[in-house]
Amino acid sequence: MTIRVLLVDDHPVVLDGLAAGLRQNGIGVAGSATSLGEARGMLARGDVDVVLVDIRLPDGSGTELLRLAKDPGAPAFIVMSSFASPEYLEVAMSLGAKGYLLKTAKTAEIVAAVRRVSAGMPAFTPAQLLEGHGANWTPLSDREARIVSRLLAGRSNDEIGADLGLSTKRVEAYLTRLFERYDVASRTELALRAQAEGWLDLPTAEGRT
Repeated sequence: MTIRVLLVDDHPVVLDGLAAGLRQNGIGVAGSATSLGEARGMLARGDVDVVLVDIRLPDGSGTELLRLAKDPGAPAFIVMSSFASPEYLEVAMSLGAKGYLLKTAKTAEIVAAVRRVSAGMPAFTPAQLLEGHGANWTPLSDREARIVSRLLAGRSNDEIGADLGLSTKRVEAYLTRLFERYDVASRTELALRAQAEGWLDLPTAEGRT
């Protein structure tokens, strides 16, 4: 039986390339979605065995789709990302993804991963598994994420406080805690790491301020 794959990415060139590579290798493409909303609609109709999903989408993070991964009868999810970071890998694994591929992966790697997960096997490499289990990623809380987003926008501590209804000292306390947790020494270093590793695309911690 032909494997049916749903492709989720907001770049048409990426979608076209993936679809062509899969079809050339005898794998069916059930559809292509450029947003979470489109992907949810297609998944609701069924007839999908595997989902290849990007993390960065225009209406949210692809990790939101991964919350369906543990439902009975759900398709197997493979995350495709530009980020080779242990944080992304750990989140993907914890939410039930069956594989993790970089967007630089060759067609043969993608096809092999699709076939593995459709057969009920994981498509993580040994190196990825070691990296993911050793990451110990601590996600941002909702408030921390809001502070970091404004930090990335170049806002001062005073401006961040005004935006969020916090005193400047409270903002400084949050930043100090983030410096210690992620082993950085300055606002600039924190912002660079958050941007490089895509922290704001990852799910926030529930119940922590």
